[in-house]
Amino acid sequence: MKKEQMINVGTPVFLKPVNDAARYGRKEVLEKTVLKKGKKYFYVGNMGETETRRMLKFSLEDMTQVTEYSADWELYLSKQEIIDEEEKERLIFEIRSVFNRWSSVELTLDQLRRIHAIISE
Repeated sequence: MKKEQMINVGTPVFLKPVNDAARYGRKEVLEKTVLKKGKKYFYVGNMGETETRRMLKFSLEDMTQVTEYSADWELYLSKQEIIDEEEKERLIFEIRSVFNRWSSVELTLDQLRRIHAIISE
């Protein structure tokens, strides 16, 4: 099922701060609710909000925030998606730090062979 088909009024969504929202101190993931849905866009906010200016607008096509400037939030359908993405980024960072060009790799030949077998599948 496509993400756009999973978006309905009342659906809980999770917002991860990015760009300026993350840069200026927002670290926590927010849980919001889909309040309005049209043909191209949908709006998320807190239950009971009726003022459009307090809602965040997202595109149904690519699930990105619609704004005149850079987006402050990325939308996810579950908190687990955010946790998995952050773990993936952390693991990639740690693996790259072991294999960067400017340091010697302190792994045994057996460890290197096992790593090679995994990445060459």
